[in-house]
Amino acid sequence: MTRELWKDRPWILPSLVGKSVLVIVAASVISWLEFFFGIADSTPFLNVPTLLWTTLAVFFFWIASITRLVALSASRIYILRKDGLEVRSGIISSKSSVIAPAGFSDLEVTRSISSRILNTGDIIVRTQGENDIKMVRVKNPLIVADRIREVMARPVVRLERRELTTRSSVR
Repeated sequence: MTRELWKDRPWILPSLVGKSVLVIVAASVISWLEFFFGIADSTPFLNVPTLLWTTLAVFFFWIASITRLVALSASRIYILRKDGLEVRSGIISSKSSVIAPAGFSDLEVTRSISSRILNTGDIIVRTQGENDIKMVRVKNPLIVADRIREVMARPVVRLERRELTTRSSVR
């Protein structure tokens, strides 16, 4: 069994917090506007105040916006071992991609301005074949990329085991 050098899932916490803050700010502004125009207490549908309908709509919008992030984190895992990099994806059906050092071609780290502030980024591992692997929302991507390079840049040396036969000489 090979030891895992690094194992992680996509880091969704900064995006989750950011989306939550934006939804809270939007809900606050909408609620303030409803009170300002005096429609917060009106009951247009099913005898439920407008403010409650707005709160429910914002809540469902928030749930819909974070569902993709949670699904991404639940469905992907990255594992770096001494003998290669494995990316597992899927919840119901699972797919596992493994890159051995012999198949490694190039590595690229992509970071936006917000990603640099939050110390996240995407790592694209290119192979000699056509299967490029994209690791999204990686925490500390430069450190992880260095670890991947250390494993992938090692020369692969295979030693063939030969049996030595001893001949006994008759005297």
